Amino acid sequence: MFVNKAAIANDVHGQLTWGGAQAGVAAGVGLAHQQSLFDGDIDSLVLIVAVWVNPSADNEEEVFSNNRDATVAALKQARDAGPDLNQALVAMTNPSNPYFRTA
Repeated sequence: MFVNKAAIANDVHGQLTWGGAQAGVAAGVGLAHQQSLFDGDIDSLVLIVAVWVNPSADNEEEVFSNNRDATVAALKQARDAGPDLNQALVAMTNPSNPYFRTA
């Protein structure tokens, strides 16, 4: 299931979201399958992605490749049981992202 996190701002943004980003996720899943990241029967797996495409983005190839690479990286991390527990605990004590930093 593909979910857009940013409201579609205009026609170009919609095309990048439902075109390049969605195709990039699909390509990432395909690459992960080729790299044998999935064990057993993949018909029983469900993938839910929440994708944010910057409304000012204008390069469909970059949107595609960023989403492809992020999907493969996320699936590898999921296969490997996510980040190291100690790293996750440290990150949780001082959470931040481009829009928020703790004081």
